[in-house]
Amino acid sequence: MTQPLLQVRQLGKRFGGFVVLDGIDFHVQPGERVGLIGPNGSGKSTLVNCLSGVLTNELGTIDFDGQSLLGLPPHQRAYRGLARSFQIPRPFVRMSVLQNIRVPLLFAAEHRLGQRHSGAELEALALQALDQVGLRHKRDDMAGSLTQIDLRKLELARAIAAQPKLLIADESMAGLATSETDEILALLFGLNKMGIAVIMIEHIMRAVSAFSERLVVLAAGKKIADGPTDAVLRDPLVERIYLGD
Repeated sequence: MTQPLLQVRQLGKRFGGFVVLDGIDFHVQPGERVGLIGPNGSGKSTLVNCLSGVLTNELGTIDFDGQSLLGLPPHQRAYRGLARSFQIPRPFVRMSVLQNIRVPLLFAAEHRLGQRHSGAELEALALQALDQVGLRHKRDDMAGSLTQIDLRKLELARAIAAQPKLLIADESMAGLATSETDEILALLFGLNKMGIAVIMIEHIMRAVSAFSERLVVLAAGKKIADGPTDAVLRDPLVERIYLGD
């Protein structure tokens, strides 16, 4: 087995005396598709925030691409190739769709790759990202005018523009219609085919089952299952705690 792209060991997080994450171990291989599921309050959001640098874990280690992430702020983690999308999209609403893509190109990709791009090159790269999510025709629209499905696509396009090695897709399909969910699912598959590893956090089990090669399940701040998707979904503990059987 190759060295994991992401390796988390004995991760622990407290808020006061309340233990939110308790000794979490898991990994993601390069190019892997991993589903992260669990009931509300299980610690998923806290785990994602610790991985992305929004929160600081008190215990444990996080290694990414062979290097420790501990102590690094979110933008430094983005430089190294760890990106996330948000359940509630956070575009620059007074900027155009195209301008929203230029930001991560300048901020993350150029810094990490050590390359300088001309204005024409930046626009070509931004348009390429918009092509991948089907938003080129809205390049000049203000981001604040987009529909919910197009905002989710823009979130993914911004992640593509940062040229990540790992994308954490945090409930990218929440609140969408079935056909819209299928659109986002297809886009995530497309990103993965480009070589990007994906951690999907999602409550829509149809999407999680279709996408994930492996599932990691949290409950009450602890990992209760980790393995191939079909096997985990048949696990009696998972059925009882998460699926409600």
